[in-house]
Amino acid sequence: MAKNIIALVFPEYNDNGNLVTSKDWVVDELYDDKTMGVQIKETGIFVDFFNDEECSMIYDSMNINAYLYAVNVLPECYPSRVRQLRSIFKQYGLKDWRRNRVSSETEEYGIHDEIIKNEIRTEIAARIESTPANSYLIATNAFGDKGKTWELKTKTSTFTVGSLPMSISHVFEWLSNHHKPLRVYEWNEKHGENGIGAHKGNKGDEVSLLLCSISHAEELLPRAIGEPMYDTLYCFDTKHDKYMEFQAGCKYAHLQPDAIERPYHSYHINDSSRVPKRVAYKINTLQKLSE
Repeated sequence: MAKNIIALVFPEYNDNGNLVTSKDWVVDELYDDKTMGVQIKETGIFVDFFNDEECSMIYDSMNINAYLYAVNVLPECYPSRVRQLRSIFKQYGLKDWRRNRVSSETEEYGIHDEIIKNEIRTEIAARIESTPANSYLIATNAFGDKGKTWELKTKTSTFTVGSLPMSISHVFEWLSNHHKPLRVYEWNEKHGENGIGAHKGNKGDEVSLLLCSISHAEELLPRAIGEPMYDTLYCFDTKHDKYMEFQAGCKYAHLQPDAIERPYHSYHINDSSRVPKRVAYKINTLQKLSE
């Protein structure tokens, strides 16, 4: 089954003694201990949020070494930052792409009039070529609140590699448009539409209503959140001040490995306790970020 791969990239301090991976990540600012502590804490929050989403995260060990350059040169000024960052990678099982690389160290790509090799963008380009069904994104705080896109060229091909800020809101929006398999809304007439037309209860069980239009439910589906294996998803419908529950038409246990689409139908629920705490926390996090 196709995958979403998010590559974490960190700023690399501009110093002659620092072995940077690319000039694109280089910054002139020397972060103090407090600033670096905040950055690493935010990295942990970011990684935790996406740890159980439909994606996997990788990092670049050489980029991490370049990010921690000042920490390693002046350890007395940054007493706990190496351990703080390494513990995040260990806790969530992030993988160093260099240990399972697709590109070679000498493989060259052109960006405008520059030749690059042996870095995360060339690795992504090689992976796009070998596994085009996958989607790739660089998440980095090297450019502040902006993203960048590069066109990497060989003699025969061009590969587009994109980046976004390492923020939950930016990357979640990207992920919402890259679900694998693609989420497809499949209305179930049992639940009606706009609060009417639902089937009568069976054996005394109340039938949950779809209070909104089919099109509105379809719009919310990409941003719905669930727990692996995403058989049930949830979102908060602000128009009706209620949670909406989405049910997969095909449970993960029966989903074919080559499935391209996965249908869901939905309805509103009155009992918010049905929403898993982890899911409710993430929905609430996204709401706060959008305010």
